[in-house]
Amino acid sequence: MSQDRKIFSLSQLTTSLEKFMMKHFANSSYWVTAEITKLSSKGGHYYLELAETENWQLLAQIQGNFWYSNYRKARDTHGPSLDEILQAGNKGLFLVRIEFHKIFGLKLNILDIDPAYSYGEMERQKQLNIARLKEEDLYFKQKALYLPRVCRKIAVIGSPDTSGFRDFMKTLLENDFYTKFQVKVLASSVQGNEAKMDLLQQIAKAQHYDVDAIVLIRGGGSKTDLNIFNDYDIAKAICLCPIPFVTGIGHETDDVVCAHVSRLDCITPTAAAKHFYIQVSSFLSDLRSSFDAIIQKALVLLQAHQIEFNEAQKRLGYFSQELFKKQKTGLEQISQHLFRVVNYNLVNKYQDLEIILLHIEANAQKKITVSRDIELAGQLERVQIATRFSVDQERHRIKQLDDLLTFLNPLKLLEKGYTISTVNDQDLNKIDDFKSGDVLKTLSNKHLITSTINHIEKHHE
Repeated sequence: MSQDRKIFSLSQLTTSLEKFMMKHFANSSYWVTAEITKLSSKGGHYYLELAETENWQLLAQIQGNFWYSNYRKARDTHGPSLDEILQAGNKGLFLVRIEFHKIFGLKLNILDIDPAYSYGEMERQKQLNIARLKEEDLYFKQKALYLPRVCRKIAVIGSPDTSGFRDFMKTLLENDFYTKFQVKVLASSVQGNEAKMDLLQQIAKAQHYDVDAIVLIRGGGSKTDLNIFNDYDIAKAICLCPIPFVTGIGHETDDVVCAHVSRLDCITPTAAAKHFYIQVSSFLSDLRSSFDAIIQKALVLLQAHQIEFNEAQKRLGYFSQELFKKQKTGLEQISQHLFRVVNYNLVNKYQDLEIILLHIEANAQKKITVSRDIELAGQLERVQIATRFSVDQERHRIKQLDDLLTFLNPLKLLEKGYTISTVNDQDLNKIDDFKSGDVLKTLSNKHLITSTINHIEKHHE
């Protein structure tokens, strides 16, 4: 049985496949639709990974080579828009030739690309994103937000290196109407593979700042350049943002999903900047107009009230004079009555005071007599007792001092056998520097002895 098997080497099999492919496909080309899932370039050649999916399921996948010679022909035909299509994630219509190499396997040799298909696919995806946002009740969320008429604090998302960004900042900060805006710049790429993640991160970051509005700007460009602003995730992030979004993307004819869902769409970055300073200028103008109207109305009211005031002043002058006359008469009557009452009370009070004074005088004389007869005698006795006590105390204290002086008398000490010694007429107990040969004087009760020091010996207790 094993002798009947026909065995081929791998090279024989791949060579056979190569000849088959050359025979049946080498001279034929096909228009194929596919999505670019990966893209790399080297030496002017482009290496693509093409795929087809349905409901997120991979149906087909193959490698494609866009050699430099074919790329140059296609670019000369279609212009720079070709580079915009050659981006990962874009769908395209490719003119291909099937090739098989016994070592490198099956690949597609890309001969040309039809940009019209890619643009149509972009538009189709754009409409699908709009429909999806509407179905999810997100499309009109920004429209319900309050956009202040005066927006002074603004967060700006865009690429500072682009002319559109520079035009926006120059217009916003160098106009002749109002320039005192507080601008927070959130730099982001606006095209390329990193643009989507950059924009989503900056949209999320902008919501943490205290701003009146967030502005998303991008200068003009091709449909492919601006296609990033048709992205569903970016548009959804704008819809869910609690801060009003203002967009200034592209030129007047450009139309992207992000502009649809924003709170306010301006046709260009410059137009977005003009919106902010014109709104402030208009508000200030309205304030001035309202102020002038208030002034005019106030003047009219003041004039009308001035007339009323003059009439009231005249009536008030007349009635006040009449009232003054009546009040003057009443005050005179009250004054006379008060004078009589006060005079009567003064006479009565004077009589009462005289009686009180007589009573006080009698009591005073009685008290003086009692004090003189009784209290003074007692006080005199107390003074005499205190005087005798003080004299006795002083006499006793003087005696104690006299006894102390007697006891401390030096003569008494000498009588008891004590002596007083001096060296060179200085107290012996108060000097330490005397020496042999010094004169020592000793005083006793009956004698004064003078001697010369021959020997000194220290005394230790």
